[in-house]
Amino acid sequence: MNKIEIFVLTHKKFELPQNEVYVPLLSGAILHDDDFGYLRDDSGDNISDLNKYYAEMTGEYWAWKNSDADIIGFCHYRRYFAKNISLKILERKDIEEILKDYDIIMPNRVRMGMSNVDDIKKTRKYLDYGPYIEDYCKLRNILKKDYPDYLPFYDEMLNEKTCYWFNMFICRKELADDYFEWVFDILKKMESEIDFEKYPENQRRILGFLSERLINVYIKKNQLKVKEKPILISDRKIPLIYVIGFRFSIVIPLFKFFTQIKYEFSNRNKK
Repeated sequence: MNKIEIFVLTHKKFELPQNEVYVPLLSGAILHDDDFGYLRDDSGDNISDLNKYYAEMTGEYWAWKNSDADIIGFCHYRRYFAKNISLKILERKDIEEILKDYDIIMPNRVRMGMSNVDDIKKTRKYLDYGPYIEDYCKLRNILKKDYPDYLPFYDEMLNEKTCYWFNMFICRKELADDYFEWVFDILKKMESEIDFEKYPENQRRILGFLSERLINVYIKKNQLKVKEKPILISDRKIPLIYVIGFRFSIVIPLFKFFTQIKYEFSNRNKK
């Protein structure tokens, strides 16, 4: 039988699904006194002290270096892979069956109605959130220098109108090992390229944001066979909306449009 560990990344106590494959992992554990009885990402080989820059990726680093599972995956304390719109989360048998025919399980693509470049710019301008576009240019320079065979796929990703979000996936450990070797080498190099001081203290998880886009590049370059699954956001009052909402290209543009209106109205009132 495959050893399966789906790490539920969290920074607080939560209600764990009653299923043996789900393992709670406290991300940025070095910042917490109480571990709630969960695994901590500050033991063994770890980068827990960099959590404010890497966000949930410190938990993924820990799992890469310390897990001996055959199949490994990541979800969040309130986000899980759903089987379908029945709102039931993936179980062992579902995961094993899917990975017989697919390389990796990913969330449904988010349909943004705009390119990734435009989404990055609008998110930064109107929400004051996420990396500046200049940091994506620095990321491109690292790929050009150290991973030139990935560069065309990076440029392709930036111009596409869909994207995998949330840093969630499930795959066999050997594939995860290869991905993590690649992505953490890039993120480590980005540490010295980013001026974190230009971001507010609570908005410095820039390397976590960059990794969300990078997994799209890795999948494209390596021609992975992807099985998409809806995401259940378990703490929402009407979770079904969130299972299906991101499937429609109108959702994100509408959100950005009304955010822009609010931003411009606020600025006009300040003058």
